[in-house]
Amino acid sequence: MASITEITVRYAETDAMGVVHHAVYPIWFEIARTDYIKAVGLSYAEMEKGGVMLPVTSISVKYRIPAKYDDNLIVTAKVTRLTPARVEFAYTVNRKSDGELLTEGTSAHAFVDAKTFKPLNFKKEMPDFFEVFEKEAQKDLNELQE
Repeated sequence: MASITEITVRYAETDAMGVVHHAVYPIWFEIARTDYIKAVGLSYAEMEKGGVMLPVTSISVKYRIPAKYDDNLIVTAKVTRLTPARVEFAYTVNRKSDGELLTEGTSAHAFVDAKTFKPLNFKKEMPDFFEVFEKEAQKDLNELQE
């Protein structure tokens, strides 16, 4: 289950040439990742209330073609790895009008205790949510293998 998030490039996200600044893409990835988690049936806020945080441990972005001011974009997020301790996402950013791939990226996250920031076993901490998350993530992993 990939999540699909539509974004229109705002003027504030561009430089003097009207090109999206490189630091904006990880923000869009976060929006898509949040949408993915909501689609699975939970929100970051609920996870945090439950004592679980999901900090970024690594991120990569591959810029292919620049997005520009007022472009309508599709940001897709899908899970590429899920364990009780970690989750990894892959992202694509495509121009909506022609489907052209503009940017690709990945992010890795650890499930940690909200108070101590120490790693935890998400499967044990929130088993019902982990089960749903795992089921949806498996769909993404199956697509990657095809």
